[in-house]
Amino acid sequence: MTTQVLADLTIKEAAHLAGVAARRIEKDCEEGIVPRRKTKLWMRETLAAHVPMHAVAYACAMRSLDGIKMEKKSKRLVWRFLRSSKQANFGCLELSPGLMLNLDPLVTEVWDRTRGYLEARHEHLAVDPEILGGEPILKGTRITCQSILGRIEGGETLEELVEDYPEISRKAFEAALVYAKAHPPRGRPSAGKPWRKAA
Repeated sequence: MTTQVLADLTIKEAAHLAGVAARRIEKDCEEGIVPRRKTKLWMRETLAAHVPMHAVAYACAMRSLDGIKMEKKSKRLVWRFLRSSKQANFGCLELSPGLMLNLDPLVTEVWDRTRGYLEARHEHLAVDPEILGGEPILKGTRITCQSILGRIEGGETLEELVEDYPEISRKAFEAALVYAKAHPPRGRPSAGKPWRKAA
């Protein structure tokens, strides 16, 4: 069972898992539908806005309803329904008399992916100030999450990574990818310094 801190996601993690822009989840927080709280990042000492893992299912459900004008009352009803569901079977929600919303086909896949990410993040990712200056890494290695993302963006596949590192599971690589995409390195990218090429 995941604790509350481990079951929370940053807004960028939730947006990436739901396949929506981070601004969409921020807007749901601003409207008072999805609760947001500032807490320390689970692997860092910096504060960041976190949302419950149900925000991923909510954002995915709302994305599938794009084009349908919903009142805030209906959005809150969907949120409360998702939040109160204790299992992966969400079922149907009656938004108004005669209007049913079947949430299972909308959110089951993303819910499973979110739970898998949270478990893999806790099990396979770590930060150690003694290793690479505290960069997020795969536990027991010196492989950073950003280096895995770089290899994937460079054309390698997850299968090739698993082949290169048979002792590391595919789930670990997938968790590192989500984390790296949701938490890009800070600062100016090296490609943004054209004067270095001129020298």
